[in-house]
Amino acid sequence: MRTEPLTLTAACLAERASRGPRYTSYPPATQLAPMASDAIEPELARIAAARAPVSLYVHVPFCRSLCAYCGCNVIPTRDASRGEAYVEDVLAELAVLSGKLGEAFPVSELALGGGSPNFLSPPSLRWLVGAIEHHFAMAPDARKSVELDPRTTTNHQLETLGSLGFRALSIGIQDFDKGVQDAIRRHQSVAQTRWLVEHGRAAGFTDINADLVYGLPRQTEASFTATLDAVLELAPDRIALFGYAHLPSKLPHQRIVERAGRILDAQERASLLLLAIEKLSAAGYLHLGLDHFARPGSALARAAAERRMVRTFQGYVEHRADAILGVGVTAISSTPNMLWQNQGELEAWQSEIHAGRLSVERGVMLDRDDRLRRTIIGKLMCEGEVDLDAVGRELAVDPAAYFARELAALAELDDLATYDPTAHTIRTTPMGKVLVRNVCMVFDRYHQGGSRAGFSSTI
Repeated sequence: MRTEPLTLTAACLAERASRGPRYTSYPPATQLAPMASDAIEPELARIAAARAPVSLYVHVPFCRSLCAYCGCNVIPTRDASRGEAYVEDVLAELAVLSGKLGEAFPVSELALGGGSPNFLSPPSLRWLVGAIEHHFAMAPDARKSVELDPRTTTNHQLETLGSLGFRALSIGIQDFDKGVQDAIRRHQSVAQTRWLVEHGRAAGFTDINADLVYGLPRQTEASFTATLDAVLELAPDRIALFGYAHLPSKLPHQRIVERAGRILDAQERASLLLLAIEKLSAAGYLHLGLDHFARPGSALARAAAERRMVRTFQGYVEHRADAILGVGVTAISSTPNMLWQNQGELEAWQSEIHAGRLSVERGVMLDRDDRLRRTIIGKLMCEGEVDLDAVGRELAVDPAAYFARELAALAELDDLATYDPTAHTIRTTPMGKVLVRNVCMVFDRYHQGGSRAGFSSTI
């Protein structure tokens, strides 16, 4: 056991870093196994009976080009007609889902992600949202969010989304340095991004997020400082700072990145991460969870202060519903008792939908152990601490006894987290906040001592 806490330096972070899940869900999506669509019927029936509002996520898979670093489920195409045809398919899926849940089922959140939702034309966007509002009862204060690509978004699209009640906007930036953009094959100027921020605000968007990525080839502290300065001038309400996940064995197109430049090592990644934390914090942003930053008073900052911030496949968001139902090819649903993912091949998904069935490819049913561990991991990821007694009361277990082995293992990570045996409380240290995925892995029954080669670096 260490007698002195480690200083938060790049060298220490690099030494402690490993590989593991990002914990946008628990169990991690890697645990999803082949599943038939009728397996989700009991869960949908339970949701229908409870009538508690759900969150809807609609996946739009199309992008005009595939960025070399990308890890999302994307279909690159320049055929705009595919967007209109896809919306027609989504409408068929919405009708099936609505039939399972019942008429006017309440929805508290709608998120459009991708891919690039702005691949859809303004009429298609209106058609899509109109169908959702026809099949479901959208709450008057429902949060409506959308991901947009500054390189291809038009003012007409922004005005359309604004008129449809969208107020939250996420903008992919990654890095403004030309050399880095050459390496990842994504060229986007500060001017294009500023245009989207300014016109987005004019269209009614009040919650703007900027996505950045550290650990990309050709990034240096000087170049990343320039990118951070440019982003701060845009004054987004929140910033998501992701570590580049280089997994060419799973994503073969990332070999383009390897050819473009050397993949940064752990200490170089840690240096960029610490640089960003220091700079964004100095600019007044609050460091929330693992990798998000928010302006004081922003929606996400308020949610964090009120312990309503949760981690989902969209990163850190305000809690709006216990169940997230995914619509579209590859979309993932997360409910209190299950996770499942739609078919990953467009044709297979379309075939199931037009046969009047929900298109499920794989999933997992959560047992009590999963739910217990999900609660602990979620608290660690979002709040940096967990009251084991409170968790135990909720799920009727004695967590100190139940997790005796895990708490013993946690004692070996005392530079990352501490455990108070009297209060039965776990808290991450400053270093553990940055390496919270390491702490969570202690409680992850699927990754205790197993191979983690297929996962991204924890910094």
